[in-house]
Parts: sequence; C-alpha cells; structure tokens
Amino acid sequence: MTAGPPPTEVELVSAWDRALGQPAPRRPLLLLGREDADRLPVGEVAALLLRTAGSWTGDRVEATLDCPACPQRLEVGFAVADLLAAALDPTADSARGGARRVGTGAFTLDWRGHRLTLRLPTPADLAAAARAGDAAAAERWLLRACLLAADPPLDDPAAALPEVSAAMAERDPLGVVAVALTCPGCGTATEALLDVPGWAWQAADARVRRLLGEVHRLARAYGWSEAQVLGLGPHRRAAYLELVP
Repeated sequence: MTAGPPPTEVELVSAWDRALGQPAPRRPLLLLGREDADRLPVGEVAALLLRTAGSWTGDRVEATLDCPACPQRLEVGFAVADLLAAALDPTADSARGGARRVGTGAFTLDWRGHRLTLRLPTPADLAAAARAGDAAAAERWLLRACLLAADPPLDDPAAALPEVSAAMAERDPLGVVAVALTCPGCGTATEALLDVPGWAWQAADARVRRLLGEVHRLARAYGWSEAQVLGLGPHRRAAYLELVP
C-alpha cells in the first residue's frame, strides 16, 4: 500500500466540490485522488483515508456512536497510529486457518477438502452487494464476487462463509473496524462498527467549510479570489485573518 501526501488545500476543495455530486458512499473515495480507489481492498482504502484525513484532525479519530440499549450517545476517540497498527502487511503470508497468499491480492484457503482461491472485497463490491437485498443476500453476493476458484467445486458456497469471512478479516483487519464499548448510562457492553470512510468525509467537509469561511473573510476584506486566498498557504492566511476586523 502506497500512501502519497495528503491533498493540498486547493485539491481538497476541488475534490470536495466534485464529491458533493456523487452518492454518499463514493464521496470519501474522491478524497484519495486515485482512479482505482473503488477497486482496492476495503481495509486498504480505510488505511489511506485514516492517513489522509488524520492530517486534518490532529491524527485523531473522534466519533459518536449509539448505545443499542438506551438513548445514550457514546463518544469514542482513537489515535490514527493505533488503528493503523492493526493493519497487517499485505505482502505477508499467513498460514493460520490454512490461508496463503498467491499474488495479485488473491489468497487461498483450505476448507473441508476444497482449495478456495479468493480476493478481498472492494468498495465497488460493497456498493453492488448493498443492492442485493437483505444482509444475508449481500453476504452471498460478496462471496460469489470474491470466490475466484474452488477445487473441487463447491456444492454450497454459502456453507464456507464463516471461515471465508474470518480469513478475510485476518488478511484485511481494517476492512471492518469494530469497537468494544460499555455504555456509562446503562452499563450495556456492546461492539459497534466504526465507519472510517464516513468519518473521513465528515473531517474533509469540516475542513473545507472552515477554508471557505476564511476565503469569504479575506475576499471581502481584500477582493482576492478563492485561488489567491488558498494560494497564500495556512500561515500567511492566518496572519492576514488576524488583521481582518
């Protein structure tokens, strides 16, 4: 996984503007500036978004989650570095559970006498699976999409779902980020999912709106264009903002 530098302020504002015309699940992908973002493994996308959006949030992930048992809202926070530490090296082989890497992002899994060749799901897969109907139908759709081969063929691919899901989670730990929580209001222990793309988009949206507010103030004061204001850079812009009543 290669992560480039975060987008410049001009690039961020442009990406935000383009993203607003897209369905909500696609918006965070445009922040990465990569045409292949929707074809990368979900966990790899999450890692890239953590690095990108972390540069706007002080390398922290802050989120508010719902308690499933009461109206309490639970505030959670993590260091980006701690979440990234959960990601495994995608080039490392894994023998646990009979899973082995076979190149080009594919891996094999030995299951009940079958050799399964699989790939990790991508954001494009998740978007397509969401149209399959209910959660069970979406899981079956993802299995069919990610199962490249089975030797010998499977009579009932769905029977392999638990082991396949576990193998995928091992190889792509940021594909699903689960957070263990205890509600301070009712004491319920629960596990909630952290929506990394959603968090990244919220961070980008907040950052851009702050930038546009700065553009507005300096444009009114000096008659500068958006490009001129953003071209100042954060330090000179901050100095000018201190001079504006």
